[in-house]
Amino acid sequence: MDKLIERLPEIITAAAQSYLGTLALLSVALSVLAYFFFAKASEKVKVGIFVLLFLGVLGFGVAIFRASISPQPVASIVTLSEEAKILLKGAALDPSGLVLFERYGEGVDLHTNGLSLLTSKVDHHTLAVWESALQELVKDGLLVTRGDRGEVFEITKKGYDVAKRNN
Repeated sequence: MDKLIERLPEIITAAAQSYLGTLALLSVALSVLAYFFFAKASEKVKVGIFVLLFLGVLGFGVAIFRASISPQPVASIVTLSEEAKILLKGAALDPSGLVLFERYGEGVDLHTNGLSLLTSKVDHHTLAVWESALQELVKDGLLVTRGDRGEVFEITKKGYDVAKRNN
């Protein structure tokens, strides 16, 4: 019994690593407590307490199961630069859900939802910032490339979800 008490912190730490471990630890702890509290009770009381403890553990297990299968919020996973947020919001508002990044001669055009965000290659720093924002959205799965020239991008469902959460 002394070794069990010495190792109790390790056991609790190991059990806390998973939902099932927590459920098992809870079941064992409640069983031990119920034994000591109700050892001298009548059979009727023991059965009643068992049923209540069983239902409690079952309810806890269902809650843990639901929590383990529910998806994590997308907004907490994806952190975006300000330019990427602007671009994503524009794509979400665009009727076709498109972002166009066109290079031609001395110019470049980045636009979505009727808004032109970049129209010149003259300021290379600004071009690099917006191009990085576009790549960030593609890398995070919020936009996908359409076509083979890297000029047309379409917002994904995940992109719409993140855009909605960032409003």
